[in-house]
Amino acid sequence: MRIRRLLILAAVFCFAVSGTAGAQEKGKAGVTIAYPGSIGLIWHATDKVAIRPTFSLAHSDSEVSTGTSENESTNINLDLAVLFYLKKYDNVRTYISPRFEYSRTTSTTTTVNPSSLPEVTTTGTFTGGAGVFGAQYSPTGRFSVFGEVGLAFNHRRSESESFATVAKTNTWGTTSGVGVIFYF
Repeated sequence: MRIRRLLILAAVFCFAVSGTAGAQEKGKAGVTIAYPGSIGLIWHATDKVAIRPTFSLAHSDSEVSTGTSENESTNINLDLAVLFYLKKYDNVRTYISPRFEYSRTTSTTTTVNPSSLPEVTTTGTFTGGAGVFGAQYSPTGRFSVFGEVGLAFNHRRSESESFATVAKTNTWGTTSGVGVIFYF
């Protein structure tokens, strides 16, 4: 539900900023809205290369109904992709893209139970990279949709100040995403 509201808000913002399209000539820059939930920009440096930074932000706050514990968590995610366009088929362009991702999560749990620690804070950093193949369809000069699939590697490091522990995890897997672009 939150992602749907975010997409609607971003779409309204993009339409308000873009104004009238005029001759529908494609712009060099635009706003991207993608799933999994991220917002970003795209800038076409040349006809064959584009740079697409994106970000996402999530915050949660929960409380146990008995009032014995409370959890607050914040996650900030940054992603940078460079798109190398391969071929154009009518209004469809294919591309390959290396991607770099960085994420930071901070979680704090507070308890009123005297037998446990009063507050536990955990900080996690996540770095990774991916290689994707994608296709971008442009029915008009000011609007495009895209989809991509690929392979990703992630390294996560979690540190708990309260327990003085550090955990490290490496993950390989597939990645995918879809999105829309509103050009200026």
